[in-house]
Amino acid sequence: MSVEAYKELDDFFRSMRQAYNSRDMKMFRTHFWTDKRFIHVDHSGRMDLGWGAFEEVLDQEFRYMDSVKLELKELKIHVFEDKFSSVTADWKVAQVDPEGRGSEESGRVSFTICRLKDDWKIVHQHYTGALNGIE
Repeated sequence: MSVEAYKELDDFFRSMRQAYNSRDMKMFRTHFWTDKRFIHVDHSGRMDLGWGAFEEVLDQEFRYMDSVKLELKELKIHVFEDKFSSVTADWKVAQVDPEGRGSEESGRVSFTICRLKDDWKIVHQHYTGALNGIE
């Protein structure tokens, strides 16, 4: 793994979090492979097959919530031949609805990332929730 690839991916995830937290769907989308073969598995086990299905869910969340905040900690980045990467991390999402009620969810996440042309893109992601209060 080259130092450059590691730095690119570290910057990539920082940018992804910033786009999510500002609810900037256009910028957030740039981090993902928007093909119909993209797969998102959320912490409840729901699978969104294809970018469009995942984008619909996100769009509703971004429009409904007054605020959202995604945190990714303890990123473990493994790069293979500067073309492919697997990343695991601890995640936490805090949301506030229009009535001021807050909620938090957390767990672990894994990402499969490929270099497509000159850009890194998430091609698959899988979130798991915390079990029995253990994170």
